[in-house]
Amino acid sequence: MAGSGDLPERLLRETCISEGAVAYGVASAAEVDNLPRVKIRWGMDRYSRKPTAIMPGARSIVVFGIASSDDAHEVAVHTRGEDYEYPGYLPLIHIRKRAASVLRENGYDCVFPSERNALMSFKRIAQLAGIGGFGKSSLVISPEYGPWLRISMLLTDAPLTPSKPFTRDLCRTCTSCISACPADALKPYVVDDRKCLIGRSPQTLRKNVQPGLLETYQPQLTKRSHVMCTACQIACPYTSDERRARSHVFSIGHLEGE
Repeated sequence: MAGSGDLPERLLRETCISEGAVAYGVASAAEVDNLPRVKIRWGMDRYSRKPTAIMPGARSIVVFGIASSDDAHEVAVHTRGEDYEYPGYLPLIHIRKRAASVLRENGYDCVFPSERNALMSFKRIAQLAGIGGFGKSSLVISPEYGPWLRISMLLTDAPLTPSKPFTRDLCRTCTSCISACPADALKPYVVDDRKCLIGRSPQTLRKNVQPGLLETYQPQLTKRSHVMCTACQIACPYTSDERRARSHVFSIGHLEGE
């Protein structure tokens, strides 16, 4: 649908922030269309798609993020196969719905892509939207929140003003995340999804992971839930002392050499 009134840019931002977002930005759908296609793995093994292939007429991508301030936000609940639910990400759904209401009330359409189903590179889009840089850990890193932003977005036909892309190299010569990875899954800017402890079923992990690694870095809470490994994030120099102190990995001293 075509917008009938003024662009709700300020209201859109204020709504996201008031609902808990700590980061907000806008990327041009046309610019994202022009990004090189990348292989998205993690059980999909398919190439990324253009936003306009997902929403014909899309002009903008609204990007927002919440901060994981405690390992309570890093719980994964196994559902079936290789699939998980992440309770710590639920606030993103609420923010997304509120942002969508603002757009629709002003005559604009929008859709909610998921990284898994839409096959869009959320991290590259977040960089274009000014949220943060693409780190050697293969995570989005911001100067204020380090690698602890959890990101969502929506596509809209509203012609919003794009944010200034994030161009700073935050990692420079640092390789702390690579050294800290207990599964040896990291190379600069690349994560090996076959080695990373995140996102694989308990059965797969038990078959392929070195004994003791899961108990140390990804402890089980219940039969179906565990705290996800955050070793690379804890090692990042942009992680605050406060966030580091709220990590199970840091508290047992594995990254401090105790």
